[in-house]
Formats: sequence, C-alpha cells, structure tokens
Amino acid sequence: MTDHASPSTPSDTGSRDRVAYLGPAGTFTETAARLITGTDDPEALAPCGDIIEVLRSVEQGRAARGVVPIENTLEGSVTATLDALAFDTELLIHGELEIPVNLVVAAVPGTRLAEVRTVHSHPVPLSGCRRWLSSTVPDAERVLSTSTAQAAEDVARLGVGHLAIVNPLAADRYGLEILARDVADRAANSTRFVVVGQHVPAPTGWDKTSIVVFIETNQPGALLKLMEIFAERDLNLTKIESRPTKAELGEYCFFLDVEGHLADERVGDALAAVKRTHRDVKLLGSYRRSGARRTDEAARIQADDADYRAAAAWLVEWRARIGQAGS
Repeated sequence: MTDHASPSTPSDTGSRDRVAYLGPAGTFTETAARLITGTDDPEALAPCGDIIEVLRSVEQGRAARGVVPIENTLEGSVTATLDALAFDTELLIHGELEIPVNLVVAAVPGTRLAEVRTVHSHPVPLSGCRRWLSSTVPDAERVLSTSTAQAAEDVARLGVGHLAIVNPLAADRYGLEILARDVADRAANSTRFVVVGQHVPAPTGWDKTSIVVFIETNQPGALLKLMEIFAERDLNLTKIESRPTKAELGEYCFFLDVEGHLADERVGDALAAVKRTHRDVKLLGSYRRSGARRTDEAARIQADDADYRAAAAWLVEWRARIGQAGS
C-alpha cells in the first residue's frame, strides 16, 4: 500500500460538527446518522450521492465524520464500503451501530389498498416483502427505486393508487400515511453502519479492530497460517471475508475483524506478527464495537496485557545479559 498525505482538518466551525451520510434524505443511513449526532438539525447532516462522496467530504474537511452501511443481516457485506475503505481512503472506522430494518407500507392520505396499481421501493425491500405483497396487492406492478427515500418521494408525487415500502423516517418526511407495519418476510433483519473519521479512538474495554491483509503468495495453508497468529494469542476473529485486490485476476485480500483494541498488548502483538509475515496490512480502525458490553471484558484484557508485558520484560532482562562476563 502506498503512503498518503495526512487528511485535511475541518475548515470551518460548521464542518467540525457535520456528519456526512449515504443519502438521499430519508434513508436508513440518515436514521443512523441522526442517532450518532443526537440531533434532528438538518444543518448537522449532509446527504451524499454515494459512499465515495461520503469519504471525500470527511477527507476534505466538509464534514467531521461520515456514516455508511457495511453489512446487512440478509444481504451480507456492503462490498462498495469494504472496497472504498481498503483502496480509496486512509480514513478510519471510529465506531459501529446496528439498526433494525423496520419496513412500512406508506401512501398519500386517502389511499385504499384495493385501488393500488404500483408498489415502489429499492430492490432489497421488494424482495424481502414478497409474502405481504403477494397476499395483499398481488396484481400491483413492482417499480424499482434507487432508494427507499426515492420511492417515498415518487409516491408522494404520483398520488393515490401507489404504495411505497420504506422506513418510517421516509414516510414522515414525504407526508405519507403508514398503511401497514412490519411487512418484511423475516423479522430479524438489521443493518450495521460504521462511522469514519481521521483518528483512532481510545480503547473502551469493549472494542474491535478491523484490518485488511494482503498475502504474499497464493499457496496451500496461507490462510491457515494467518488464522494461527490470532489463535495462538487466544484472540477471537468475528469476521473473515475475501475480496479481489483489483490488481490481478485470482488475487484476493482478506478482511478481518478481531475482538480487542490496537492498544491491547495481545492485539498489538498479533498485528505486528501479521505485518512481519505478510506482504501488507492496512488498519481500517480500532473502535468500540456494537452490542451489550460484558462486564468482565475489561478485567480480562488487563490481565492478559499484564501477562504479555511480563513476558516482554523477561525477554528484555535476558537479552541485557548477552555477552556479560559471569552470566
């Protein structure tokens, strides 16, 4: 990987608080951005057309942080986000947030289901609500939209006789009436979003470190050797995923999420070993992970770190005696 210039700092007071997100307004990503900022102030939120634009807004100082989706329960990883973080930016993940995907059916006030002619939504919600659609509006035409927010905007413009499958925020933003809730075929569906910025947050005791590893050569046991580095240090890998390197056909890199923070002795030791034995390693972030924190986690990390520091001190002591007379 090549070195890059240090990212710019926010250039004005407003940009220090602004959060860029994958738009348009009314998407699930805006919901995540609102939860992160804790505000409904539109001046604090900056919708962007794509993931690269979100990252560029932060890099160029137009926003302090960015919010993008990275994984969905049903659809898996958002590869555009993975590739952008690995190849297009030096920004780092600051944290993550999981949001349940609650889909609603909405229309302009006065719409009756019996008169619906079209149903608008992004392809993923349309696919995920087949049972409701086939049982309730089987003859309605399915119309694909670029986002759930776009579907809400289109239905608001088209008027009576058209439905949108959207999130509640989009329905409210475009003045639509909610006709049905929880219409997804599977109730357990959520999306994980990541916050990106320009520094590594301090450890919290409930953290995750994300990296991309580029293996030197494609040979038998290469992935096993990588996994053993973490297994030997009793580190739990919560994600392993391969993606093309974009350099050569058949050449892949590996995205890894490991429990723990860069500041932890075990994690640092493992990352140093990976860096030493592989072609390249890119840190994507070391940050607080989502989910409920285990109360014993911080104490266990401290105990593990103490063992690693003691072992390192033991080695230093013996090395200091090399060549000493009478040792």
